[in-house]
Amino acid sequence: MSESQDDPSTKGEILKASSPGADQIKVGMDVVSIDGERIGKVKEVRQSDFLIDRQLARDLWVPFDSVVEAGEHGGTFRRGPTRASEVVLSVSAAHVDSQGWKHA
Repeated sequence: MSESQDDPSTKGEILKASSPGADQIKVGMDVVSIDGERIGKVKEVRQSDFLIDRQLARDLWVPFDSVVEAGEHGGTFRRGPTRASEVVLSVSAAHVDSQGWKHA
């Protein structure tokens, strides 16, 4: 087995053609990893990245190209349509801190 196959940081990552941007990611949305672990909430959105407010960890600026999906989860309610509520990152929870993203 080659050394790169033993490296867990290279396993399970997803390639994608395009990523959601500032118009799909809003303050207050939950942020989860590709493996479904809660990372935090969107605290601020800029032109090319957004800030994740994390409990018990330093906040992180995440580039939009690290997002797999930003969308509605939970269906609609009689009061009207739900708004986008979840941002899914392209990395597992175990690898969030090893991406080289800037801390706030």
